[in-house]
Amino acid sequence: MPKATRFRGPLGKSPLTDATWNTKPGIPISGGATWTSTTLDPATGALYVPGGNPAPDFAVGVREGVAGEAANLYSGSVVVLDAKTGDYRDHYDISPDDWHDWDVSNPPILVRSQGGKDMVVVAPKDGHVYGIDRATGKRLYKVPATQIANAEAPFVVGKPVRFCPGSVGGAEWNSPAFDPSTNLILVGEVDWCYAVTLEDTHKLETAPMGVPWSGMSALNPFNDFGHPLEGDKEWHGWVYAIDADTGQWAWRAKLNYPVLSGMTPTAGGVVFFGDVDGNFYALNAANGEKLWNEHIGGGIGGGVITYTADGKQKVAVAAGFTSPMWPTKITTAKVVVLGLDGAVTAQ
Repeated sequence: MPKATRFRGPLGKSPLTDATWNTKPGIPISGGATWTSTTLDPATGALYVPGGNPAPDFAVGVREGVAGEAANLYSGSVVVLDAKTGDYRDHYDISPDDWHDWDVSNPPILVRSQGGKDMVVVAPKDGHVYGIDRATGKRLYKVPATQIANAEAPFVVGKPVRFCPGSVGGAEWNSPAFDPSTNLILVGEVDWCYAVTLEDTHKLETAPMGVPWSGMSALNPFNDFGHPLEGDKEWHGWVYAIDADTGQWAWRAKLNYPVLSGMTPTAGGVVFFGDVDGNFYALNAANGEKLWNEHIGGGIGGGVITYTADGKQKVAVAAGFTSPMWPTKITTAKVVVLGLDGAVTAQ
């Protein structure tokens, strides 16, 4: 166990070993990095850390786990640490044996439901919403929240295999939200299918360090994480509202564009969010009815905040999201602040 250093401090205690990776010669153990932030429970001192995919992303055959054990720990998991010491406390396997690049891509949320359930709720890129009992680690439900198709099909060399959601599908870097007044989990999703053609094992074993290493056979570097087939050029988005206690969906809304933004429900019964085309929405949080929307001039991929200034409620959102992975309109980024003239914040 490495000792404390002046710059990095002590290393937290962990049961981590390389036993669950069992990689082939020439295949280093890699992956499981975190995308975003973590979730802290101040009452218990527990820090919930979302873990990304193992690598190579799509070639599960070169990193198989040991029989009877979960493969590639602690990738595709939520790991629970002691916030003061960094010591391992627990973990929840969310996407074991991942070969689709279905990371646990955003921090989980901690929910006390109206029925008294104390849960971790997480929405990874695999297109599902998971409710987990915090005390026991038992999975309470796994609910699909976007199109799921061909998810069990193995990838093969020399032939594209289509699957949904694709490696840029499902829920990306923004967490679901909980509306305590309706007992609903609200999540924005990407409905976009991809195809992957597997790289042969020899090329994976002989790839030099520092180059893209996804396991995808592609001449175009923009396709290293798969690509849509001709019939999948169109994409869509979903907003799902799920009962926190039962996992049953209460309502859902399909949109013309993917929803990457955060979901922000308010005490006034409204939920705010945006899509990658730059459309900003306000829906009735109880039933999904559209109350208002406006195009604000750029893709929306970040969080949405609401706050009070001079006794008046405002809503702020960043617009202008662009990425080579996403065919969004190129524009100058900006922060847009909205509100109603004369409206006083409800107490």
